Amino acid sequence: MVDCKEEKKSVVIFDLDGTLQKTLPSITISSNMMLDRFGLPNLTQGTVVRFIGKGSRVLAESVMRYSGINDPGTIEEAFRIYTEIFDEHCTDELEPYEGIPEMFERLLAMGVELAVVTNKNMSMAPRVLATSFPLELFSEIRGFSPDFPLKPDPTQTIDVLEKLGASPDSSFFVGDSDIDVLTGRNAGMRTIAVKWGYQPIEQLRAVRPDYFAESPEDLTAYVGRVLSR
Repeated sequence: MVDCKEEKKSVVIFDLDGTLQKTLPSITISSNMMLDRFGLPNLTQGTVVRFIGKGSRVLAESVMRYSGINDPGTIEEAFRIYTEIFDEHCTDELEPYEGIPEMFERLLAMGVELAVVTNKNMSMAPRVLATSFPLELFSEIRGFSPDFPLKPDPTQTIDVLEKLGASPDSSFFVGDSDIDVLTGRNAGMRTIAVKWGYQPIEQLRAVRPDYFAESPEDLTAYVGRVLSR
């Protein structure tokens, strides 16, 4: 007897900053170069990390407000300057997290497709990824563009799933922040929070991801267990 049940296509969609690559140095460098333009003191990575994840506009505004600047016009100018600086320096001092390339190999061997959805500008996301990984590994790479709202709105993530013909309930959203967990949940996907990223674990626990990954190897094993059920 032939089993006519259609096999569901699966994709693992990754966040970028703090999930695949250590991007905090480049973001801090660019933030401090922006502050230099206004004669303001530089910030440490430990401070800047608190503002990562919601896109460049929120980051630039948060850095300026933290530095005591609240004037809307000045903040808008700071965002323009930050965008200009970060476009040039977004690949500075980047490193992939240990075990990520091997994780990609194992996931692809399972027949899973890989994609990236980040709040980093679309003009920068492929360049940043290309410093650590071959871009052909990814079926889709999406960053912020005027066509889609930022995460945790799921619109762009759902668009990726539809374009790849993947089923949300057999796909996974992976990230290091509550924004990523909410994005995946809003898209109807399983959610994996990684413990090696930038957001404190307490914040991640508050949004109850489906799984906490201790390492890339652990993440791969979880995906394999789910897909084999």
